Amino acid sequence: MNIAVVRNGFAADETLTELQRIERYCFHSIAITRLAYVRRISDCAENVGKKLTQKKILPLLKMILKDQEKDVRSALAEQLGKLAQILADTKKKDGKNTQDVKRGNTKRRDSNAAVLLDLKKIQETGNGVIRFKLGVSLPAHRRGGLYLKVSQPMNVLHETSIVWNDASPSWSPFQIPLKKLDLSAPVKVVCWVKNNSEQKTSDFKGTVLFDVPKLLKTKPKTTISLSNRAGVALKDSMLHFHDISTSSKINFLSNLLEDEIASQSKDRKSITHKIIPCIQKLLIDEDQAVRDKACQALVQVAAVLDEVEVQTNVLTVVLLLAHDENEQHKIVASKLLSSLAKILGPLLCREFCAPELLHLADDPKCSVRKAAVVSFGEVAKVAGAEVTHKKLLPSFQHMAKDQVWSVRKSVVEQLVAMASASDGKETAKMYGEMFEDLANDASRWVRNSAFEVLGRLIHTLGEDSPRSLLTWFCKMPSLASTKIDQECTFFCAYNFPAVCQTSGFRNSPDLIRAFQQLSKDLRFPVRRALACSLHEMAHIVGPSMTERLLIGPFEKFLKDATNEVREGVLQGLTYFLAVLQPKIREKYLSQVWHTVRNSQRNWRFRQRIAEQLPGFTRVFSVVSVRDSVSALVSFLLRDDVAVVRRISTAAVPFLIQRLHEDNKEGGCLEILKDVTQLAESKTYKERQLFVFMAEAMIDSGVCPDIFKSTFRPLLVKLASDSISNIRITFVKHVLPRLSSRNFPEEILEKIRDHLSVDDSPEVAGLTKGEIAVRKIPASVNEELLKASKDMVNKVNARLAEHDIRRKQEALDEKAPPAPDKKPPPAPNSPGRGPAGNGAVDTKGEMAYPSGTELTLDAQLSRELELEEEKLSKEKNILGLSASESDDT
Repeated sequence: MNIAVVRNGFAADETLTELQRIERYCFHSIAITRLAYVRRISDCAENVGKKLTQKKILPLLKMILKDQEKDVRSALAEQLGKLAQILADTKKKDGKNTQDVKRGNTKRRDSNAAVLLDLKKIQETGNGVIRFKLGVSLPAHRRGGLYLKVSQPMNVLHETSIVWNDASPSWSPFQIPLKKLDLSAPVKVVCWVKNNSEQKTSDFKGTVLFDVPKLLKTKPKTTISLSNRAGVALKDSMLHFHDISTSSKINFLSNLLEDEIASQSKDRKSITHKIIPCIQKLLIDEDQAVRDKACQALVQVAAVLDEVEVQTNVLTVVLLLAHDENEQHKIVASKLLSSLAKILGPLLCREFCAPELLHLADDPKCSVRKAAVVSFGEVAKVAGAEVTHKKLLPSFQHMAKDQVWSVRKSVVEQLVAMASASDGKETAKMYGEMFEDLANDASRWVRNSAFEVLGRLIHTLGEDSPRSLLTWFCKMPSLASTKIDQECTFFCAYNFPAVCQTSGFRNSPDLIRAFQQLSKDLRFPVRRALACSLHEMAHIVGPSMTERLLIGPFEKFLKDATNEVREGVLQGLTYFLAVLQPKIREKYLSQVWHTVRNSQRNWRFRQRIAEQLPGFTRVFSVVSVRDSVSALVSFLLRDDVAVVRRISTAAVPFLIQRLHEDNKEGGCLEILKDVTQLAESKTYKERQLFVFMAEAMIDSGVCPDIFKSTFRPLLVKLASDSISNIRITFVKHVLPRLSSRNFPEEILEKIRDHLSVDDSPEVAGLTKGEIAVRKIPASVNEELLKASKDMVNKVNARLAEHDIRRKQEALDEKAPPAPDKKPPPAPNSPGRGPAGNGAVDTKGEMAYPSGTELTLDAQLSRELELEEEKLSKEKNILGLSASESDDT
């Protein structure tokens, strides 16, 4: 009698095996039942092994393909890629992985590994060779010169001489040393033709690919059809192997190679003959979601096949779709060319992907052209700068002027990817010209997208970036709403540090003015973007520029009315302070305390301050650390919010270390006294917090003498605490970290013995190892400590760097100004007094003597003053006071 049990909303017969359920319920009358069991196919295949997968599961795929529900077909597409991975996995044999074999004390020799090992040994001797005598027959060829090129990716092995006016030439025998071969890559033979001796380039005639192990098994005389670039065999075009022979040293590998090829051929055929045809049908499914899942499956399949199999089975599918008349099929082909680019590699991308992409880019359907443009970036990265510049970029420029705005918008979105695949100033100039046209496009959507990517484009081009791009970038905060949406200003603020890093902030008045405008923007996302990156801006521009231009916005952001802006600037507070002079840093401690004490409604401010505590121990002076930072740590250790308390524990080791270094100032007695109070507190939460601090002390490895004198006695007491939660925390977080290096062995053994018979079953089980320790709490503490260590190291490095920069800037200011190379004007010339040192020009404005022109800072100061006056006049006109305007 069958027992039907309802699981997850559908019936299941528990008397059936997992495989039997798959065979039955994948064709159930209820769609949700079919969907549920189709999603289990790969799990079932992994459990039953390859043999039963090939015999029982693979035959089901063709029938599931005909399911009327698109969700079922989509689920099938998800399973096909996983099935291919299972069949291609050589580590799993009939449902047992390598760990199962190891547990059974059974040793299995991987014949393929042995073959490769022996081949490598022969390669090292340098004596192994493969001898060839090749010829071709091309019935359609009547005139011109033929020659062959034998190669592997990035490695030309041999190039024959040119034979003229012969339809079936043969070449002299040649040999290839085994040491020149890449054992993991196929050997490629390409036939080229020249029409005349003056022709510089060659025309492609056909190609043949060989896998190295199969090459060693080839008969002495073999004839194989040449294929075109798409992998399709050419009629009556043959490559003749008149002779293939190997040195005696590698002949003994034949049997091993034959066995290995035979053992793998069945699994490979299952993938290429059963799974790929199913994917091919799903790629032309009527539903978009199914086609997308099928694309992902084909990429997964390609990842487990070798290059020859990819070219023969996967690339052929893509090329057939690319030359299909159906519009949707061409779009699928475009997506696959992009997704498969990295798997195919540079050679196949240059020979197949790039030409097909150019073909699709010229399609009359705008949706196909749009899909092709989206794939340009990935293909260009893999194909290389030369192919990008010569082939892809001209087509890319042409599509930037497409009649359909959506195609032009896609071009904009690929600008950065294409730029990263290019090099040279001339290419950068071309991208600058393209941006000029797109920034002035008739479509507002295209213009918006252009300004959104502008900052990333400048950073990608770097030193080669045209000056015009920087000019456009600096104009973004002030562009009228009729030009672009005001939301584009956010992208200007977001990318501002990257642009400053590549273009230089100090010598660019336009960038400085743009920064001033952004810092006063009324939209909080713009201010938040600047606030979050202000510390990086300070690091880029250096101490002097930070103190002149960034402190004002920094203080405004600290008091901003929007919480997101204040939180953003607090995230990088330590790094920003590291740029300032020590005297200036100290005054911001009061601001930190103000933030902590006035954040009852928003505990995240206290969380951000707690995250900065390790850096505070290095940024501020020892006196400030002892008197103020130490008190701040103690205050946050007793915070009402558990997350704040937990984060604050990570700062304790670094606080003790900094104070311990200063023995003259009383050292770390106060903080140790506070730590002891926590360990002896009547509140179990505070005692538990001490355990977390002890864990941080052990992991950080700082001040081992203080750990032994202060922490160790207190930990012994807490190991037998009356509250079980504290003992559990001790066993999870401290006990695994204790050893003879930080604890006496006899005391440690007593603690373990005591806890192993604890009244709490969980404590006893954790101590004995019968209960696995959950990794989540431990990983949280490890991440906190790692982040604290990284912050301290980064702050130390930046403090040293900015001290050097500050000294260099002081020397630069003391240095005399460079002499003016311009010839002085003649006496009594316009704009000068009778003696040549006059003060008034023809317009009545002050004229400065040669060599005393206004410096950049003076110019900026004057311009900012004029801007403030202009804003003040506007406020007066609107009838607003300064304070009201700031509040607004």
